[in-house]
Amino acid sequence: MKNLYLSILALVTLAVVSPTAQAQTSLDSAVAALKTIDPEILQYFPRWRICEPDLQVQIRQTFALMGYDKAKLDQQNIMITCAPLRTDLAEPEYELILIECGQEQMVASEIASYMKKLSYRIADPKRPYCYQDIPPSEPPTAPQAAQIIDYFRPTNVNHAFTLSAFEQTLKIGNTGFWLNASIGTDQVGYHYWSSGEGRVTLQRPLYQNVDPESRGAIPYLINARFGFGYRLTGGLEGQNKLIDFIPNRLLNAGPGGKLVGGLDFHMPFHPAAGIGLNLELPLSGINVDTDIDRTTYAQFSVDGRRPPVLAPTIDGEIVGVAAVLRATGQFTLFYNWWLDKKAPENFFRLDFGISYAEVREAAVVSIDPGTFPGEFVNSSSLAVQGVTGIRTWRPTEIWDWLYAKIEYRNQNAFPFGASFQFSNQILLARAYLPVIGDWLYVEGRYSTPIRGARPFEVKNFFMISPVLRLNF
Repeated sequence: MKNLYLSILALVTLAVVSPTAQAQTSLDSAVAALKTIDPEILQYFPRWRICEPDLQVQIRQTFALMGYDKAKLDQQNIMITCAPLRTDLAEPEYELILIECGQEQMVASEIASYMKKLSYRIADPKRPYCYQDIPPSEPPTAPQAAQIIDYFRPTNVNHAFTLSAFEQTLKIGNTGFWLNASIGTDQVGYHYWSSGEGRVTLQRPLYQNVDPESRGAIPYLINARFGFGYRLTGGLEGQNKLIDFIPNRLLNAGPGGKLVGGLDFHMPFHPAAGIGLNLELPLSGINVDTDIDRTTYAQFSVDGRRPPVLAPTIDGEIVGVAAVLRATGQFTLFYNWWLDKKAPENFFRLDFGISYAEVREAAVVSIDPGTFPGEFVNSSSLAVQGVTGIRTWRPTEIWDWLYAKIEYRNQNAFPFGASFQFSNQILLARAYLPVIGDWLYVEGRYSTPIRGARPFEVKNFFMISPVLRLNF
């Protein structure tokens, strides 16, 4: 039954790839353009690696004699892709449709021309040589994979959906529009709920890329993002948390929300390079007249410093000090680099520029006393003006301004990726690995200040989450 399914799948796929296949008598001609087959379909074809030493040598030598680049050949990395086993013949055999040797490859028509005799041995249904089967759930290798910049936001599909504790993304059809919701402010080193804020943004394209070589990975030269930020109320000490090992939140977003905007501009003469801009600006100030529920604000002690004091003109009493994240922003130069564009297995992205982050300390002022002496109700306000003994944290040295990030992704049999970011003198590391097939991953993020931790910063903040990735 499995072979019948695979046979039907192969015939349907080949018919889509080559409309004239029915008029041809050779399967080789029908699959000459194999690399256009959808990778999600291709992974269901029988595939295996050659580990027989003498066969490895013969295959590599054939590639070399036929003029393929010797520097890209690797006899230890030879993969066979074929159509399902044909049992309707007098002597059953596989139909070879792709042979890969390192970064070079031969499609069916080339195999018939350059490797006819050797192909009989490879296609023997008994496979009388050393081989390693590749499970159907394993994603295809680099030659069948398309160039993309963000693995969780692929540009080579019509619809994409990603779900994790960190963020959720949705590609809205084949329009170039992306809807994103995220928790944390990764750009300044505060991931997950450590920043006390989240955001929802819509990305829309503004200018198409007409360069045929790069528009697959970079379909648009200009992408704009706009949306709003909101404050988180959970993650505080004493609250019931789903996972106990996640540190408590020490930082807050202010009342009133934020305006979020950004722009990515790829250079028309070299789309792999470009300029990035990101801004997050608070929509309202910190005003003593604004009521808050202080049980939703993280507060810290000012031990070793002069305690804050209210001006006589402000009614109430200070019951705590809260750190509030205000404006943040980045201006960067970036470069996207595939080591081999024909086989985009290894991808790097480099970002370098400046970053800004502002955190203001605010006095938590109780507005109404409770029934008993020394008791205060939850209705409070935040005060900045007219308060002594509090401070504002802004960049004061060059290291505070520096923004640098490097990302690496491997898109081979088991796609994985990692990145390291330096911003606001905080190191943020991220990595993801596949768990099941190409749809379930696990992702971890870790941050720690390189300088001494400030009162509102977690020294070592680690969070791990499953990631659901669906493409259509």
